Amino acid sequence: MITRPALSTYLVLFGTLFRFTASAQATDTLKLSLPEAEQRLLEKNIPLLAQRYSIDAAKAGIITAKLWDNPQVTFENVLYNHTTKKWFDFSHEGQNSLQVEQLFKLAGKRNKAVKLAQSSVKLSEYQFYDMLRTLRFSLHDNFYDLCYKQRSLETFAGQISFLQTVVAVFTAQQRAGNIAPKEIIRIKSMLYDLQHDHLALQQDIQQTQSDLALLIRVPPGTLIQPQLPDISPGTPAALQYGFPALLDTARQYRFDLKINQETVNYNHLNLRLQQAMAVPDLQVGVSYDKQGNFERNYNGLNVSMPLPFFNRNQGNIKAARATLESSKLLLEGQEDQLAHEVMNSLQQALQTEKLISEFDPGFENDYSKMMSEVEKNYRLHNIGLLEFIDLYDAYRNNVLKMNELKYDRLHALESLNFSTGVLIFHP
Repeated sequence: MITRPALSTYLVLFGTLFRFTASAQATDTLKLSLPEAEQRLLEKNIPLLAQRYSIDAAKAGIITAKLWDNPQVTFENVLYNHTTKKWFDFSHEGQNSLQVEQLFKLAGKRNKAVKLAQSSVKLSEYQFYDMLRTLRFSLHDNFYDLCYKQRSLETFAGQISFLQTVVAVFTAQQRAGNIAPKEIIRIKSMLYDLQHDHLALQQDIQQTQSDLALLIRVPPGTLIQPQLPDISPGTPAALQYGFPALLDTARQYRFDLKINQETVNYNHLNLRLQQAMAVPDLQVGVSYDKQGNFERNYNGLNVSMPLPFFNRNQGNIKAARATLESSKLLLEGQEDQLAHEVMNSLQQALQTEKLISEFDPGFENDYSKMMSEVEKNYRLHNIGLLEFIDLYDAYRNNVLKMNELKYDRLHALESLNFSTGVLIFHP
């Protein structure tokens, strides 16, 4: 048993450690709500901003596809006139010629190229929104994970501070011969285990915080403190939908599925363009020849077209057709994968919610009140130190498990959002 003077020493030491811990936490911190974090993601995330430029680049492809080919002008003048003995003779007796040609694409190549460029823009836009879906899920998941890990870290810090104080008091009491060495060894062993777990959790938090900071571009070394309101224990509205409704929602809003669908359309348009490329283009021009033809000041019209005897773009057509069939198969596989993802996320959310619903909503408060009574009884010497430590250790495990379960619940609901492609669950 610990004596009353030792208990007074313990209280003084505990107060000192608490003030030291509180002052050490006064670092550069950033308190963020989830909407604020999302706003920073949209404004500052580098991959997201870069993808927006990809959309602009794809739109520039439409401008290029709409452009006509430039006319070609050829001018020729005599270098040396042997009759007049003049270099670059531009006189009446000199010879020069002029030719202007314009290429006309046949078989609708230009319109087909424009449609292909428009499809490329859609692909870039879908890739942007799919990246946003992925980044938003990572943001939410890291936000929840960091929030509950920080809460667990507070529990560790309180336990470690308490045990460090007990060790200091017991060491002083051992010197006075009031405490057996085995009790101090037992307490130190528990303290070292706690400190090891505390370090592992700190390192885990550091990685999670780094991932979150990178998403929203927070300077290194800034302590992010997620501000998460208490989530109501009732069944979320997201779980009121059945699998068919969620699957229909996913088919409508999943942009990775839209990417595969548009890829099929893109490859189909490319096949039509390659087939059109088999048709030769027409080149029309006018020419003027001052005196090098059968008559002076000759004017002529010329029309040229390659004859498609050998090269009819057979290789590109075959490759485009094979690519189209491959994209159709990939689309079928994506549809199958999407259905499984929706089902798995729904089952995980239902299972987690079922476990949450089996807990008494007032259990945590009752447990905290019980621990207050345990501490009071310990101060009154109604229970021994080891019994107190065992109860306190059980309390710590309960807090950690509950924090993990709360995170698992939000993770499952966010996974349901991710698999359907729309925020059907709003914390």
